Amino acid sequence: EVIGFNYRMTNVTAAIGCAQVEKIDKFVEMRRNNAKIYSSLLKDIEGLKLPIEEHWAKNVYWMNTLVVEDDFGISREELMKKLQKKGIQTRAFFLGMHEQPHLKGYADGKYPITEYISKRGLYLPSSSHLKKEEIEYICKAIKEVKKKKRRLINEKNG
Repeated sequence: EVIGFNYRMTNVTAAIGCAQVEKIDKFVEMRRNNAKIYSSLLKDIEGLKLPIEEHWAKNVYWMNTLVVEDDFGISREELMKKLQKKGIQTRAFFLGMHEQPHLKGYADGKYPITEYISKRGLYLPSSSHLKKEEIEYICKAIKEVKKKKRRLINEKNG
């Protein structure tokens, strides 16, 4: 409910952190490769927005994300439930900073883009160690959800 800070780190935590930093280039490369696979398999699905990498920035893909637009055919929540049934864990985007309980009053105003994205975005499995086959399974499941929704719409419209 209130802003708090705790910057203490144990010696063991610091040692683990230092060891991980030594591998950062490898981890970033693995995540960027995973993002390329996700992007190549999901790029043509109507209603999904994928991350964009500008020429002046290098995305480390801490998380692989999707924004579920209206023309996908179902909401983010419905997609998350259907993926969960297939054993795929996802998470909704974080709330915008202006919507965080402990920051209310610090960021007055309207932030329509932040609100839009936070209500439609989801995080896909993003481990550095995901195998190509696992990403293919996730993407296939998303495509199946879209295909079933399209088939239901076509049957309804006759």
